Amino acid sequence: MNNDFGKAINLLENKDNETYSTFAYSVLNNYIPGQVYMDELKKTVLIGTDSGIFIVGGDGMNNGLDSILLEIFRSRKNEKKRFTLFSPSKEWDQVINKLFENELRQMHRYSFHFNKDIYLTIKKGKLPNDFIVKRIDEKIITESQEFNESYYKEYWGSVSNFLENGFGYCLLHNDTVVSECTSIFSSSQFAEIDIATKNKYRGMGLAQNVAEIFIEHCIEGNLKPNWDCNVHNFASVKLAERLGFENPMEYSVFVRK
Repeated sequence: MNNDFGKAINLLENKDNETYSTFAYSVLNNYIPGQVYMDELKKTVLIGTDSGIFIVGGDGMNNGLDSILLEIFRSRKNEKKRFTLFSPSKEWDQVINKLFENELRQMHRYSFHFNKDIYLTIKKGKLPNDFIVKRIDEKIITESQEFNESYYKEYWGSVSNFLENGFGYCLLHNDTVVSECTSIFSSSQFAEIDIATKNKYRGMGLAQNVAEIFIEHCIEGNLKPNWDCNVHNFASVKLAERLGFENPMEYSVFVRK
């Protein structure tokens, strides 16, 4: 393992008051391609994916990392590429706003804690008889509208990398993919949920059905499922709570204006 990767993992795990998204661990565990930058004292870290998602963390920005972050931002802005910056705390929100002035738009998200004990007591949804459960494979990906090849290329680098290091499940109705729950990011400890159901099949409890299958896979594999969503996505918040996720912590994401 890259020495900085190991030190970065230690830095993240020692910050109880900060919220670090799954993709940071995906990079640090070499599940997806990415970059890690640390200051000379190894007290501040910048982690990025090849798709343009970044997170800062540690004890505060310094002259070394802030110039690197600004250089990355300018380069991606000039090339009209994605630049999404996650902040782990309100203190970091202030640092980011000061550094970028008015160039980024701030959004607010929730990161939920999964309570396995609560989940195990929840009455599970019953899948209608004419629906079939299938693990996501290459064929499913080619047939999916939401989680298609371009989706996995963006977040995983390639379909083959997802199939090797990630997982997901779908529900089929009349041989058509109608609801899916996949790992947008995974690591050796976590699997972050991304979920989608076709419009005409919503309101049937299918999202809960397929999410439960995903969560069972996590429990069997000793992985912690993670659920993040926009604070205004009330449907996602309600579904998360029905699945045993609780105590949402609010954090910020900054995107190019």
